[in-house]
Amino acid sequence: MEQQQLQATRRRRSLRSSFSGTAGKFFFLRLGLALLAIIPFVGLPNSLCIWERYKCRNTQIVGMPLQFTGKAGELLKKIIVWGFFTVITIGIYGLVLAPLRYEQWKTEHTIFGPVTL
Repeated sequence: MEQQQLQATRRRRSLRSSFSGTAGKFFFLRLGLALLAIIPFVGLPNSLCIWERYKCRNTQIVGMPLQFTGKAGELLKKIIVWGFFTVITIGIYGLVLAPLRYEQWKTEHTIFGPVTL
């Protein structure tokens, strides 16, 4: 019985990936986040987290929604550490490793969201 339900669920779930955001929302969100990022310290991490939440909320990978769980305060701490290492290494860390560390942090906080059947 459970095997039949599992097969039926697989048939219903789409194997396509999609992004459901609209051009207007995309543009105005980016504009608003650029203005928010100007605010010292709190603006940039908040705008990055809002952007990632928007992307995940509107993205489905093989029919499964994504969810972003990162927090702006946590990202602010990371940015301060990355900035410190950038100063110590005369900019090398900021050019090479900081973007990599940000991608790693972003990926660690992106999960598959609840699936509605």
